[in-house]
Amino acid sequence: MSLPAADDPAAYRYWTREHVRFADLDLIGHVNNTAYATYVESGRAAFMHEIGMWVPGSGIQNVVARLEIDYRRELLYQAQLQIGVRVLAIGRSSFRLGCGIFANGVCHATGLSIVVRWDAHTRASITLDEDALARLRPHLSAAPL
Repeated sequence: MSLPAADDPAAYRYWTREHVRFADLDLIGHVNNTAYATYVESGRAAFMHEIGMWVPGSGIQNVVARLEIDYRRELLYQAQLQIGVRVLAIGRSSFRLGCGIFANGVCHATGLSIVVRWDAHTRASITLDEDALARLRPHLSAAPL
């Protein structure tokens, strides 16, 4: 079976909340494109913390190697956001996270982050160990939920 569509709320198991701030707006009054990266980051950080793969001060961290955002609908001030996160793929030292940004059940943007497991001391990528794999695998979206 195919992967659920990124704009379908049923595609996501993990959710967090965010809101549109006045500072997120551009000159024409809708959310500036750069704010969407912050919403994706908020979802990614909350997810990583929740599953135990982001521990502040730890010698093993995660760095974003790639970020893609597809803007689907305009967002306006004071929107209450629901941000869904799912694991799309797991590699040797990296993994792909998908993100959906929703307001009132409608998808306004989707994002893709490629995240690399990283040794903060050597400042180089490292292989995902069994602990990291055990934390990511339950969230892997390979078929409709």
